[in-house]
Amino acid sequence: MDGDAVYLQPAFVLQHRPYRETSVLLDVLTRDFGLVSILAKGVRKPKSKTAGLLMPFSALKLSYVGKHELKVLADAEYVDSYSLQRLALYCGFYVNELVGIFVHKADPQPGIFALYIHCLHELSAAQNIEQTLRYFELDLLREAGYAVDLAYDANGEPIAAGRRYNFVADYGMAQADGGAVGGDTLALLAGRSELPAAALAEAKALLRKMLDVHLQGRHLRSRAVLAKIIKRL
Repeated sequence: MDGDAVYLQPAFVLQHRPYRETSVLLDVLTRDFGLVSILAKGVRKPKSKTAGLLMPFSALKLSYVGKHELKVLADAEYVDSYSLQRLALYCGFYVNELVGIFVHKADPQPGIFALYIHCLHELSAAQNIEQTLRYFELDLLREAGYAVDLAYDANGEPIAAGRRYNFVADYGMAQADGGAVGGDTLALLAGRSELPAAALAEAKALLRKMLDVHLQGRHLRSRAVLAKIIKRL
């Protein structure tokens, strides 16, 4: 293989935006090279057969070339697609934005790549979408190296049902009267169990706090849009 070329790399388009008159800039999650920026030249021309392939939530095999950070698309092959509808579609864009932040360029993350595929499969089934998001967020943090022990508190004591806890950055779960999350919810998350409504609400607040530590003040555009959509449902 040419040192400046990659052939048939399993990939998903996370984001695409127009570039000049006929081209598109792509942010792509690849299996073996992490996040890659790719310029797809001429794909917006009327007779282009490639533009329809380069869409989010489609499994692709991409070939690209280039010595610099911005690569140039050489070929794209369709593998499969995931049909996300209504709320699941907006959740998919939220997942894409998260992945684009937690996966870095030239940093292979095959574990996150596999998690992403599983998440799209779950979202396309449109069953318990909120639970799908919570476990994806939890697994994303783990694969990115930011796992938090949900079975034991920060002092090494087992999480206890009926007690309340708060998440403290760089410390873990701290027992606290009136804490934001119950031991029952933490046990369900640790066991990857089904989450009832009350546990889902606590898990959402907990995962947001965990993610925000690593977002470092960065606002997610998709999170704001998703909040508006949920209010309308």
